[in-house]
This record gives sequence, structure tokens and C-alpha cells, in this order.
Amino acid sequence: MNLLKKPFGLTLQALLWVMIFGCLLAHPFTNATSSPPGDKRDYVLIINSYNESSSWGWEIITDITARIEQIENLEVYVEHMNTLLMDQQSDLDNFRTNLSREYGKNPPRMLIYIGAPAFIMRDFAEKEWGKGIPSIICAEEDFIGPDKYYVSKRAIPHSERIPLRELSGEYNLTLLYAPIYLEQTIELMRRMIPEMNRLVFVRDGRYINQQYEDELRKLLDTDYPGMRFTSYKASNMSVDQLLDSLNVTDTRHTGVLFSSWHYTRNIAGNTEITANPFKIIASSTAPLFALWPSSVKNSGVVGGFTYDVSVYNRQIIKTFNTILEGRQPRDIPFYTPTDAHPTFNYPAMLRNKISPEICPPDSVFIDKPETFAERNRTAIILCGGFFLLFILFQQWRIRVMRKVEAARRRESESQIKYANLFNRMPIIYIQERVIFDEKHYPADTEFSDINAYFERTFLPRNQVVGKRGSELFADSFSEFLRLVNIVLTENRTVTYPFYYKPLDIFFEVILSRSYLTDHIDIFCLDGTALHKAQQKLDSINHKLSLALDVANIVPWKCDLNNGTILCDINKPVKAASGEAILQNEASLSVSDECYFSKIHKEDRDRIRQAYDDLIAGRTDKVCEEYRVISNESGHWHMEWVEALAAVESFDAQGRPKTLVGTSQVITERKRMEQELLSARDRAEESNRLKTAFLANMSHEIRTPLNAIVGFSGILASTDEEQEKQEYVSIIENNNALLLQLIGDILDLSKIEAGTLDFIHTDFDLNELMREKENVIRMKVREGVELLFEQKYEQCSVCTDRNRLSQVIINLLTNAAKFTQTGSIRFGYEMRGRELYFWVSDTGSGIPADKTEQVFERFVKLNTFKQGTGLGLSICKMIVEHLGGRIGVESEEGKGSKFWFILPYVPGKAAAQRTEEQYPVISVEKDKLVILIAEDNDSNYRLFESILRKEYTLLHAWNGQEAVEIYRQRRPHLVLMDINMPVMNGYEAAAEIRKLSDSVPIIAVTAFAFASDEQKVLKSGFDGYMAKPINALQLRTQIVDMLRKHVVLL
Repeated sequence: MNLLKKPFGLTLQALLWVMIFGCLLAHPFTNATSSPPGDKRDYVLIINSYNESSSWGWEIITDITARIEQIENLEVYVEHMNTLLMDQQSDLDNFRTNLSREYGKNPPRMLIYIGAPAFIMRDFAEKEWGKGIPSIICAEEDFIGPDKYYVSKRAIPHSERIPLRELSGEYNLTLLYAPIYLEQTIELMRRMIPEMNRLVFVRDGRYINQQYEDELRKLLDTDYPGMRFTSYKASNMSVDQLLDSLNVTDTRHTGVLFSSWHYTRNIAGNTEITANPFKIIASSTAPLFALWPSSVKNSGVVGGFTYDVSVYNRQIIKTFNTILEGRQPRDIPFYTPTDAHPTFNYPAMLRNKISPEICPPDSVFIDKPETFAERNRTAIILCGGFFLLFILFQQWRIRVMRKVEAARRRESESQIKYANLFNRMPIIYIQERVIFDEKHYPADTEFSDINAYFERTFLPRNQVVGKRGSELFADSFSEFLRLVNIVLTENRTVTYPFYYKPLDIFFEVILSRSYLTDHIDIFCLDGTALHKAQQKLDSINHKLSLALDVANIVPWKCDLNNGTILCDINKPVKAASGEAILQNEASLSVSDECYFSKIHKEDRDRIRQAYDDLIAGRTDKVCEEYRVISNESGHWHMEWVEALAAVESFDAQGRPKTLVGTSQVITERKRMEQELLSARDRAEESNRLKTAFLANMSHEIRTPLNAIVGFSGILASTDEEQEKQEYVSIIENNNALLLQLIGDILDLSKIEAGTLDFIHTDFDLNELMREKENVIRMKVREGVELLFEQKYEQCSVCTDRNRLSQVIINLLTNAAKFTQTGSIRFGYEMRGRELYFWVSDTGSGIPADKTEQVFERFVKLNTFKQGTGLGLSICKMIVEHLGGRIGVESEEGKGSKFWFILPYVPGKAAAQRTEEQYPVISVEKDKLVILIAEDNDSNYRLFESILRKEYTLLHAWNGQEAVEIYRQRRPHLVLMDINMPVMNGYEAAAEIRKLSDSVPIIAVTAFAFASDEQKVLKSGFDGYMAKPINALQLRTQIVDMLRKHVVLL
């Protein structure tokens, strides 16, 4: 080749390109992105694996720098690793040292790595600036390897590759993968050079090219075993030598694949990297194919299989913005270009005599000249548009002309048809001129025209035309003129009936304004037959209506084509608005959607299906009952309706066209049916409950009774005191259980019978809760805290005090029974117009699947705990009778919370109570006298055994004897049995009160209902003791009563 040479061995052209690129490097951009000294505040650090002349990295740095310039108080610094100059580990260590010196401990907001080798700085960055710095990697590979391969420029074997995806979470990174499509590029070269049997790979000494060469060799060995491979390296030859080698290449059988050509030079004792002279290399006679997108555009390279680098760079900026907005890179999916295509430089193809026709169909051409159509696209579109408009105009003109001609033809035909119709139609037609008086009011008419049907009915034309209307039809002529005035002044049509008595004909007369001024058109229809048929039909309908009204049946007809139902829907069920509706067809016709919308939603689908089956022919008729929702006088209510339906008519295809049927209100009948069913169910349920109740009662009563009878027999034959005490304790426990069971059974029986008394009184709720706290405290195990959580200083309510006490005591007793340690808390709070009560404990809890069962009868989740299994069932019945509801929240092993809600009815606030003052007498302790009125000897023996050691006892066998003994002995306290012969307890108490109004009288009765207690306290008694007698409670109540009346000496 005849090229001018320079002292450095470069051609003049090559030297020119070096000088131009040097000027680019001297541009202020280099300073803007270099690492300035001084403090680094808020900044982004870019670490470039290559030097600043790398076109791929230069484009990325340019876009990021431009974006950061738009952000206030954010700077960007760029560090170029120049890995081509790093031949040993010390070079890499020096770079890290310089980086640490330059940036110190001030971490960047974000790290951007360009090229996979740059990511070997990850551990340094983590050590210097800490973990988690957001990082973006723009790499040609999706893996990383040990430092030694990047320093020695050797390919990384598969065994030592670490996928970047595995490091994403640890190093908070995301990857923008810039792949090289080796296999697709080789296939593209073979398509463009069909006889290619040799591949020349042009590359420099960077690590990435060594990796590509290694992969190329493996690809050729695997898929193209007959293809020879040659590698031209920048470290082994100069640009001139490369051009000489390429220019003598056999272009018919050889394909040249270009990657990059960076080489080092020693200038003034410094080793420098020279940029890609790819335009010089591309000027060779051999066509070059490139791996990189940037090598194809404006380079002279023929082409390659590449992605769109502009899309890739936009994705970098998008990812950059996303991270600035706060999203972590590890949460951003890795990006891989999806738009790779065969890409060609059109001028370079033509220069290398390669036809674009052989390119793949999806090829992208760069710098391809525009075709004639592309250059003149606007003019072609305008011309085409004008031509299309002209064609459309001509088509419109022809169509209009055809329509005009057709209109003329139709008009001629219609005139003929009108003349025939006018003369042959069975309707009388008259045209009359109106004659006005001086006030312009119709005074008379004059016949102007008639048709043939008028002549056949009345008079011939010559006797009518020109005559006055008042002459021919004098009857009702004044009414006729009034209607004519309405037609002319209001410009509307008037219809009215007219009976012509001479011919016994009924006419339907229609008056309308004529097209002639001051003329009217009159049409008369003979409706005689229709009128007479209507009279008969009215008579029949009247009779049928009476029959339907008596039976409360409404007939209806459904038009399936129009979807309307003709019926009086307001007769069985009032309209929702409650307004009266005129009885005409329009008012009686409703859409089928309106009809079905009034049906209860639970019945609607069933009724629709029944009608669908009828229409589809699956059944012959419909007979259904359903509910209808309506609104009468502003109140919604429900009616039951029975509907019967069948198909009335069919269309030409045999499909049902109309349905007929009837609707009948059967609400009263359904009510009676429901009452009968309910009565039957109640009888069956009562019988079942009675059987189950008797079986359970037999078991529950015999269980404690067995222990009482058994241990009573053993107690008589036992001598040891300890065993006796143990047996006595067992008998007492079973006595209590049996007593509780009997009380529960009595309450349950009264609830079942509906005779349980509920006596509402005013009382202080806090006082009641404190009383129950004191009662339960003795039943609570040692170590368990019992606490009433009082939220209000005073709360007076009006409800049944005894029943409320019964519920609270039952819930507290259960809590005490199942709580071994911890606490039992109870209380109440106001929630609007309701009172919310709760009892919570830290006991054994209830399994989740058993919480609903605890309120059923005879349910005992722990059979080893004492109880009847009726308490919660009674609580539920009492709460519901009081208008409330009850429930439980529990977690097994952690405790339970029973709650119930009652309506809040405020009671009258109790006045400040003062302790009632009784006359106090002084008595020596051993001289206290108690009168016991009891007609049963065994019961008296029980009182005697409990009280004889502390008091002097007097015994009366009936009420009358008790009054006499009191009058004679004046005892300090009276125990009065209610049911006694001669005189009962109430009568005896009344007589004693006549003698003394201060002596304490305690009633003793076997009746244990709340109503009995109320009656006792209102009958002059001071206290109440229910049988069976509890010795401790009896002693306590006697002591309390005596303290109020007696001072012991």
C-alpha cells in the first residue's frame, strides 16, 4: 500500500483520527466528570472499568451527568480504572488506595459500576463506606469472578463464576445487562457470507475480549467444527499491520468480527491508552461485523446483531431515578434488552457490495436513504386525499340523483294509490269549508268534497257538495261547531263518538285541520259492530270482575316479545308509592323486570326458573307460591301470592308468544299453615325435650343422691373422727349439688312454662355487684384475686334484681370453679342505651369448637368438676327474657370472658339511706329467746340442733300457737314457717306485728322463687330463709338481726 508514514509508524489518516479524539478528551466534559479534590458532599460515584475513551462507558457517563445536573446539591464523580493497564495486584491496590484518599469516609449516595471488572471494588466500598449503598451495575456479563482473572486478563471458568443475582441482596444492587449475541452474530455473518469457513476476531487486550474469545472458540468447536478461527490482538500488531492483514483477507470465505481496539503507547515516559480507531480499521477492503451497538453507527462497520443502545441508556436513567425516589436496588428486577435485531450500516453495506436484499426480514438499517414515497409523503397524501374526496363527491352526486328520481316515481305511484284508496276505503271522508261570523267564530260549514263511501251511505255528490252543514245534519250541529273551533284554534285532532239515529249507526268521528285554509277534514269510521260487542263485553267483564273480586284473584297476560305484563298489580298488593292509578291499559301494564323486582329475593330465582321452564316447554303450567314486598302508607310489608300460568299463543316458529295466568293473595292461608306447622314442631320438640329432660334428670338427681345415701350409711358405722369429717364433707357437697340441681330444675320448668316471674325494681347496681363480690369471695381458691372493677360512682337501674343476681352469681361461681391461679374480674359499663356486663378469669378456658355448646342444657365440658350443667342455659334464658343477649370469648389454657348485654332502663336514684332505727333492748347473752314456729318435728329438730347451744328456744306447732306464745313470752326473735295448719305464717306474722312492730321475724319456706321472696318481705317479715336450711347462713342471719335490736350485756 502506498501510504504516507510518520515517525511513530502511523499513517497520516490514523494520526488525524488520534488528534481529533485528543481534542475530544480535552473538552471541558472531562473535567466535569473527573474526580475533583476537596470535600465530597452529596454525590454519586461512577467507577468505569475502562478508560475515558471507551465509547460505551462514555455514552452512559454522559447521560447520567446530564441527569444529575438537573438535581440541586448533587454532584457526580467519575473514576476510570483503566484495567488494560493493570497487570498485577499492586495496580489494583494502588487504585483502591487512591480512591480511599480521594473520598475518605464520606459515602456516596449511589455507586454506578460500568463493566464487570469495576464490581471487584464492592468489598472495598463496603469496608470504606458501609453496607447497603445503592448500586447499579452496567455490565457485559451477568456474573463476577476473582480479582486475578481481571488483572491477568484471563477468561473466568464456569466453576469460579458467581452470578450477580446471588449478590443482589447482600450488596443492594441491580444489574442492567448489556449482552453480546455471539451465536446470533455468527449466524448473521454466515447469512451475509454464505461460503464463510474462517472467522477473524479483531480485539484488544482487555479482559472482556479474552472472555469473548474463549466463548467464541467453544461455540465454533461445538456448532461450527469446520470453521477456522484467527485472533488479531492489539497487543501483537499495530493498526497498519491490522489493515494490511485485513486488506489481503479472502472476503468470500472469511468473516471479520470486530470488538474493540485499545492499545497502549509510551509517551514521554508514561503509558497511555489509545482510543478505538475503528473508523480507520473499517476502511479496509474486508467487510467488518461488530459486537457492540456503538461500533455499527457512524463507523463504517457493515453491521451486527445488537440491541438498541438508546433504549438501554434510557433504562439506566429510569433505574437511576427510581433509586433516587427511595426504592432499593435489590427490589428492582434485573434488566436485559429485549429489542436485539440484525443491525446494518446501509452506506457501509453498499460500499462493501453487500445487497440489502439478503438481510433478515427484521433487520434495522442505519443511514438508509429515503425512497421517493418517503421524501414526498405529504404531497402524496394530499393528492390522494383530494382524489378520494372527488370520488366520494361523485358517488354522493349519483346517489342523490337516483334518490330524486326514485322520489318522483314514488310520488306518482302514491298519487294513484291515494286516489284508489280515497274512493274505495270503507271510511267516510268529508272536506268542509268553515264559515265564520263577525267574531271569527265558526258559524256554519260548507261541503267541499266527499268520497264514494259517503255517497253509498248518505247522499250522492250532487246533493251534498256546496250545501251547508246545518241543512244536512242539523242535530248536534252546535256541538260540532265547538269542536271545529278547537281544531282550528288549538291546531290539534279531535275524536268523538256520533250516533246517527236514522240509520242506527255508531260512528267514530275524527276532525283535523286540512291543508287548505279555513278547511277541515272529517273521517267517520263505522263502529256499530264494535260498539255493540263492547257493550256485551262490558257486561261479561263486570260479572267476571265481581267473581274475581270475591275470590281475590287477579288475571294477567304476559307479552313475551315486549316483556310486559298486563295486570292490576295494585289490587292484591298496593303500589309502593301508595298513589291511586287510573284503570287503563297503560297503568295496568308493567315490565317483567318491575314484576320480578317486587318478588322477595329468596323466591325470585325460583320463580324465574319456573317461568323459563314453561316458556322452554319443560312444563305445561306454572303453579308457584312466593312472597311480594310492598310499601303501604310508608310501611314495608310482605304478602304471599299464588300464581298460576300457562302458554296462551305461539308464534310461527312454535315459540310461546303470550302467557296468561292469575295471581291470588294467600297471606292469610300461609299464616294459618305456618301456625299449624309451628304448633306441630312445638309439640314434637316438647315431646323430645320432655323425654330427654326426664332421662337427664334421673341421672343428675341419682348421682348426688347416691353419694348422700351411701355415705350416710357408712357414717353410722365409722368410729374414726377424721373419716367422719370426710364423709360429712362429701354429704354436704352433694347436698349443695342436689339443692342447686333442684333449684335449676324449678327455674327451668317455670321458664319452659312461661311462668317465671320478672319483678322490675329500682336499685343501685354498684351495691348489687359488691354484694356478689362478698358472696363469691369465700368460694374463690387461695391465691386467686377477685376484683369488681367499678367504673361509675353510682348507677341506678330498673330491672329484675334477683334474676340479674342469679346470672352474675352463676357466672362468678363458674369462674371460681375453673380458676386455680390468677384473677377473676367482673364489672359493667354503659354502651349507649345498653349495659354491658362481663366476668373474666384466667382459668382453664374453653376450646374454640365448644363455645356455642356451653349454653345448652346438661353440657359439662369438665365432667370432674361439680355442677349440674344447667346454670348457663338458665342464664341465657333469663338474659333473653330480659331483652338481652349473652356470649363468651375464650382461649383454651388462658381463660374465659363471659358477657351479657341488657337494655339500660335508668332507675330512680335512691335517696340518701339512713339506717332504720329500731328500739334497742339490753339482754344478757345467755338469756336470748327465739320462737320457732314449725309444724314438722324433723325440721324443728334441725333448728334445735343448730341453735340450742346459744339460745333459749320456744316451739309452736302452728301459727295460732305462735301468736299466743309471743303474747306470753315476748321472744327476742321469731323463726316463722310459712305453711302451717290453723293459721299460716303470713297470718301469724300479721298478728304478731299488731303486738310489736320491732321484733325481727324471719320467714322459713320451701318456696324459693323470686316472687315468694318479694311477697315475704312485703308481708311484715324482716328476713327470708329458704329450705333446706344452711346452718351457717341461719346463724349469720340471726346474729345480724339481733345486733340491730339487742345490746348484749
